[in-house]
Amino acid sequence: MLGMIKNVCKKTETPTGQIVVGASVLLLGLGHFGKGSGLMNMSVGPVSVGMVAGSVGVVVGACILMNRFM
Repeated sequence: MLGMIKNVCKKTETPTGQIVVGASVLLLGLGHFGKGSGLMNMSVGPVSVGMVAGSVGVVVGACILMNRFM
């Protein structure tokens, strides 16, 4: 299980992963301050942009903490 989590965390270090992480953090910040609330509510099928950005934030936050304390 730990190997699978580390594999997911390594994907955030690739160029594409860095773009996804950066865009997600930007969207979360804009949504928090009310500047991107319309964008955060947009959806692609059953998944909203805000849900994707929030999920990426959770994964990246967990990876950072795991790398620091494990």
